[in-house]
Order: sequence, then structure tokens, then C-alpha cells
Amino acid sequence: MRVYQGLYWKMFLVIWLVSLAGMSSVYLLLNSRLDSAHKLEVLEARAQGQARLMLERYEQQDPEWKRADGGRHRLRIWLYSADGAEQLTHWRRPPPEPTLDFELTTASGRVYQARVPLPRDERHAEHLLERLFSLQMVLILLVSALSGGVLSALVVRPIRRLSDHVRDLHEHRDLSLRADRRLSARRDEIGELTREFDRMADYVEQTLSARQQLLQDVSHELRAPLARLQAAAGLLEQRLTRDDPLLQRIERECDRLNSLIGEILAYSRAGQQAVTDESFTLQGVADELMADLRLRQPERPFSVQLEDEGLCYPRGRSQLLCALQNGIENAVRHTDPGVALTLSIRRLADAVELRLRDYGPGVAPDLLTQLFTPFVRGQAASADGFGLGMSIALNAIDQLGGQVDAHNHPQGGLELIIRLPLD
Repeated sequence: MRVYQGLYWKMFLVIWLVSLAGMSSVYLLLNSRLDSAHKLEVLEARAQGQARLMLERYEQQDPEWKRADGGRHRLRIWLYSADGAEQLTHWRRPPPEPTLDFELTTASGRVYQARVPLPRDERHAEHLLERLFSLQMVLILLVSALSGGVLSALVVRPIRRLSDHVRDLHEHRDLSLRADRRLSARRDEIGELTREFDRMADYVEQTLSARQQLLQDVSHELRAPLARLQAAAGLLEQRLTRDDPLLQRIERECDRLNSLIGEILAYSRAGQQAVTDESFTLQGVADELMADLRLRQPERPFSVQLEDEGLCYPRGRSQLLCALQNGIENAVRHTDPGVALTLSIRRLADAVELRLRDYGPGVAPDLLTQLFTPFVRGQAASADGFGLGMSIALNAIDQLGGQVDAHNHPQGGLELIIRLPLD
């Protein structure tokens, strides 16, 4: 996720823009009204002074009194008698609206009415720009940005803490972890979300524990009748010849059932074994795998390609060994004894990559997506397979925080790719 796609910046921009628009509108409106009131006061003072001068000359019967308002910087004033019936000035048309109206009382005690047209503001755009770049607008910009940042942080910070908690659950595979008490104690929607998430984690933990316990209980309960069945088969073997086909069938089915119980127990325990923090060499793991395979199938070619013989991994030797053993077991079951296996190990920038490849027929494309699903087997699976080996391998690599994938190699055969992080 890119930085600008985060919830913090989206909330920040919305809060910032809304608060900026609101405060700017209020500021411009108040500033405009104050500015208009100030201009009106100045205009009224000028108009009263000029009108008073004109009326004094008018009462003195000065023939030039009407020209007192004709200067370049003087105002155009309409003067009327006290009742407004008689116009004293020479303007033929009434003053254009809107006008400033006021009364004047001269030294002689006479009352007159005056009307002055309000001038139009031809510099409105210029005044608006001046306000936008004023110190007050800069302060509004800063205050709105600060308020947007604080409000966004108040919402996003607890969400990030909850996200970190979810990430810890995934990385540590420990469903007993719960969110920070400060989050669950909140009385808002975030606290409610945290409490609901903890309840969901409780349910998942109980469900998985019950499933694992069920598998273990069923497996252990099957062991007792299986042991009795094997004992009965041994008694039959003493009475009958060992070459009896029915007795051989019973022994094969007992061995198959015993293998199935063992794999079910291994699958139920997968991910429960503690990850040790002891460093180990990958060359040692490869040597152990090679020794096991030679003991089981001496005729099968097995080669190891390791770029650095001293390459080490810091933890989880048993988990990695379990995953590779199940991968090799899967290849052994689905390929002929003479088909070669290759294990290549190399170090990437931030991970260790292991590729286990066989040179067999590969897997049908529609089964590749289900290869790590429990009890899913290929069409060519032998009678000894139960479809649990790859699921056990996946759980083991997940416990190390790694990734495992499988695909058909372009030159033939199935290739298992394991990537383990080096953080």
C-alpha cells in the first residue's frame, strides 16, 4: 500500500480541506463585513463634511454653492429639504441605488436630508487575493492542518495498533494472543471492534483446539482396536501358513491403517511444536535428507546444489526438515524408483530459497491449487498415500513465517519452492 493510499492521509485531507474551507469562509465573510462597515463610516464622514459645506454656502446664498461638490475627489450628493419634497441640488435623475441617507442640521437650526450613492468596489478580486495571502489566512491554514493531523492520528493510531496485533497473530501462530487492554477498554467504535475481534479469536482458538483434540482422540482410540487386530493376525499367522493371501491382506490393511493414524496425529500436531532459535547449516539438513533417502531407496538418484556450503538459518530446523521430508515422501510415492530428485538451495536478498524437484510426470493443473489441502490426492496416488504430507509441510513452513508453493517445471516434473525470511 502506498503512503497516500493510507487511511491517515485520506482522513487528514478531508478534515483539513473541510476545516480550511469552513474557517476561510467565516474569515472572509467577517472580514468583508468589517471592511464594508469601515468604508461606510469613512464615506459617511466625508459625505457629511462635504454636505455641511455645501449647505452653509447655500444658506449664505452663495451662487457657486452647487459647485462645491464638483471636484475630482468629491462625492456626488443629493440634497433635499427637511420633508424631502424639494431637491436643492441640480441633479436631474435620482441617485442610483443603493444610497447612504442621513440628515444634517446646520448652524441656523434648519434640517436637510442628504443622499449619497454607494460606490461600487471595482477592486473586489484584488481585495480577495490580499485576504487570501494575509497572515490570518496563513494561521488558518496551519491551524486547520494541525487539527486535521491530530484528529486523523486519534483515529488511525489505534487502528494501526490493532493491525499490528493481527499481524502478530499471523506471524507467531499464537491464537491465545489478545489485543492491548487500552484498545479493548475504549468506549467507542474502535474499542467495540477490538472486543469483537478478541471474541472472534477466542472462537477460532477453541474451534481449532477442538478439531486438533478430536483428531488426536480419534487416532488414539483407533490405536487400541488396531493393536488387537494385529495381535489377532499374529495368532492366525501361527495357525495358518504365512503365504495365505487373506492373512497378507489383513497385515497390509493393518499397516495402512497404522500409517494413516500416524499421519493424522502428525497433521494434528503440525504447528504446535516450538520453534527453536538455534542456528543450523542447510548443508547438514541436506546430508540428513540424502542419508534417509539412500537408506530407503538406494537406487534413486538424489543431488544437492548449494551455492554456499556454510549457509545457515537461525531457527526452526525440525520444521524445515519436516517440510522437506514430506516433500521427498510425496515425490517418492508418485514417481518410479529410478526418477531423480534435486534439491537446490540459495540465498536471496532477504530470504533463503529451497527448490525440491522431481523429474516425474508432474501434477494435473487442476490439482495444483489443491495440493496443500488435507486428504487431497492425485489421480495416480498409490495406495500408501493419504493426502496429508503436503498439508503438514505447509503448516511447518507457515510456522517459520515462510512461503511454500508448487508448480510443474517447464522441463517436466513437480517443483516445490520454499522461501524462508531472513529477518
